[in-house]
This record gives sequence, C-alpha cells and structure tokens, in this order.
Amino acid sequence: MFDKLKSFLRSNLTSSVTNGGEGDGVHVTLSELLAQKRFVPLLSFEQTGFSKAEGLGVHRSPFRGRGMEFDEVRAYHQGDDIRLIDWRVTARTGKAHTKLYREERDRPVLFLGDFRSGMRFGTKKAFKSVVAARVLAALAWASRERGDKIGAIVMSENHYFKIAPHRQMRRLMEVFNAVVTAANDDGASSVGATLEDALAELRRVSKNGGRIYIVSDFYGFDDECKKHLTCIAQHCDVVCVQIFDVLEETPPPPGAYRISDGKRSVTIYTDDKKWRAAYENMFVKPRRDLENFCKSRHIVYIGLRTDKDIVQTVRRGVLTAGEKR
Repeated sequence: MFDKLKSFLRSNLTSSVTNGGEGDGVHVTLSELLAQKRFVPLLSFEQTGFSKAEGLGVHRSPFRGRGMEFDEVRAYHQGDDIRLIDWRVTARTGKAHTKLYREERDRPVLFLGDFRSGMRFGTKKAFKSVVAARVLAALAWASRERGDKIGAIVMSENHYFKIAPHRQMRRLMEVFNAVVTAANDDGASSVGATLEDALAELRRVSKNGGRIYIVSDFYGFDDECKKHLTCIAQHCDVVCVQIFDVLEETPPPPGAYRISDGKRSVTIYTDDKKWRAAYENMFVKPRRDLENFCKSRHIVYIGLRTDKDIVQTVRRGVLTAGEKR
C-alpha cells in the first residue's frame, strides 16, 4: 500500500514539475527568484488607487495608495488648489501662500516569508515552500520597481532573518538569499520561531502607511496571531497569501496508505466516509476562518494552491479585493 501512495505522489509531482519549467519543484535557487522579475508588469498595482497593466484594463486597487509628504510653502499662483492655501502664512505675510506636497517615493514594504517544516510538502507542481519563494520574489520585484523600500522577516526551523527595509539592490539580494537558505532548510528543530513570534516582530517594526505581504500556510494561526495582525492592519496595507497543497484540500483516493515521517510509520484508511469528512474539515475550515478573519479586518486574502498559476492567482485576488471595497 505504501507503493500505491508513493506512486500517487510521484506521478502528480513529477508531471507537474516537468510542465512547470521552473526548477525541480523541491529546492529553491537564487536564479529562480531572479527570474520572477519578468512578472512585474502583471503585479504593478499602482498607488493612485488603480492598477493598470498593458492589455488588462484598469481596475480599482484595495490599497490605500502612497501618502503625500509636505515639501514647502510658496506664493499662491493662479490655478493652485485653494484647499492647499496655508492660512497661517497668508495671515502673517498678508499674501496668499499655498502648501506644496510631494508623493512619497520610499514606502517600506515588508515580507514575512514562512518556510517552517510544514511548508516543505507538495504533491503537485512544487513544494509549498517553493511556491512561497516564487510569489515572494515576484512581489518583491514589483515593489522595487515602484521605488519602495524592501525588507523582510524570513524564518524556517533553523533560521530566522530580520532584514530592515532599504531601496538598494543589495538589500533585495539579501532578502532573496535569506529565502533560499530558509526554503531549503530540511532540518528539524523544536525551538524554531513560531508564526506568533514573527507577527509580533512584524507588528513592532511596521510603519504607518507601509505594505505587508505575509506568505505562509498559516498553520499555528491562533488568537495571539490574530491580535498582532489586527494591529498591523490598522496602519498598513496587508496581503495574506496562504499556500496550500491539493492534498490539503481533498484527501487521496480511497484506499490504505502507509505513511512515515522518517521515524514513525502509520497506516491510514481513506475509504472511511467519516475520516474523509474530518480530513476535509481539518484543512478547509481553518482556511475559511482565515479568509473571513481577513475580510473583517480589510486584509487582502489570497488562497494559492500549489498547482495553480502563481501570478494570475495573486493578481486576480488583489483586483477582486479592490472591486469589493
């Protein structure tokens, strides 16, 4: 029966990786992350409240847009917006003056990349960790093309990276190198950081008006995590990209399967109706709860299954969220 399950997993993963055209679907390479730059035109969600890509039309964006920084006060010119008149300077000088603003060009964008042991799993196309690395890289490239500062918290069982936001290319490479290290971490540890730890740190370092991307399978998303994420969403745009495998949505075909974590083995019987219902509820309900939580906090939720097109799923999720607001 073990051979039956092994054959099921191999056939799904191998065929999908062959068609995917990116890496082996198990390991993450720096060149693979660099290649995600080609998707920037599809992920250019502009800060003016709309997203526009060639051939794809104009859509409302769910994001707040860039803030405006005060620049200077100068004498009022005909045609200036009267709402921007600085009445204090006008009263003091006896001549009308107007405030000038400039668009913020260095908004911090922070990524939380979760590559804990549960992410190193997949039955179709790629491991969840690989899909997470690809989507994080694509969004990071898009953010950098907008002139934003890029920073990240990247964690796995044995690694925890904190990278402060910066516009320099070397900072983006630092993020990518951290992702490669964490995503390829196949070691086991009982003292690794939790999702709550990472969200608490993210809450501490996030700035007003920033944007946050959380890429994870969200296992361990408890009440403390909800508290941190609620606080973050009050002053930042937040996008939660939940990565999940086909097998975490639908159980394998009915039968008896012997599975192992390398130390222990157990046989599961997937033809039992109650077991199948409990299996689906174990994965589907938490995902539905997370989606509802995000909606109630005005957080963009995107469910990304590992066998789906990464960029199109993310783009569709962001634009759909914009239309609902």
